[in-house]
Amino acid sequence: MITYNFAFDDGRNFHFEVPLQGWVETTESREESHPAWTLLGNDQCPNCPLDPATHRFCPAAVDLHSVATKFTTVASYHRARVTVVVGERTFASECDMNIGLRSLFGLYMALGNCPITRKMRPMALHHLPFSSMEETLSSVVRHYLQKQYFVMKAGGDPDWELKGLSALYESLDTVNSTFIKRVRHASVSDSNLNAICGFGTFSKLYVMALEDLLDREKAVYLEGF
Repeated sequence: MITYNFAFDDGRNFHFEVPLQGWVETTESREESHPAWTLLGNDQCPNCPLDPATHRFCPAAVDLHSVATKFTTVASYHRARVTVVVGERTFASECDMNIGLRSLFGLYMALGNCPITRKMRPMALHHLPFSSMEETLSSVVRHYLQKQYFVMKAGGDPDWELKGLSALYESLDTVNSTFIKRVRHASVSDSNLNAICGFGTFSKLYVMALEDLLDREKAVYLEGF
């Protein structure tokens, strides 16, 4: 379990315990009561492989419902001391909601059961909050190449040229762009929306910046090891 705590100057504290396994739809959980904006058929992502006939809710929306509810009236410019505990490590930052919520939302979505965002689960299990674009891209490439190694060892066809990575981020961009519509129904203020918008922006930038990052780091890695 990974925990996030938002401590505001006015004394409010928002605490979240993020489970390593997100909400799962079963015969019983299909009968649970959740807001209309979490229904799979409402603003379903165009690349979502789930069928509304067999899946009543969007798993990512159900996971994020409790977070979105807490921040419905918190503006994105509000700052808080955000403390994150990942295993034996503790991270802390004085930041606005754009940074704090983007980090928390991303973690929920990667650890949940959305078929698209769940592909980022290996990174989420080694969560680095408040990471810069360069740190995130380096982590993405590292985890992606590690997966290709396991694919090779299993006798598969590894993608050493990272062709699938750009495709993955394009798919994530589609999810992020569509998910904004869902969160809009749950938001009074702008912090939730800006956090999701941040996902969309970062997804586009990752696709564009991937080659540049690799070119910058090439010399360092060729000299190392």
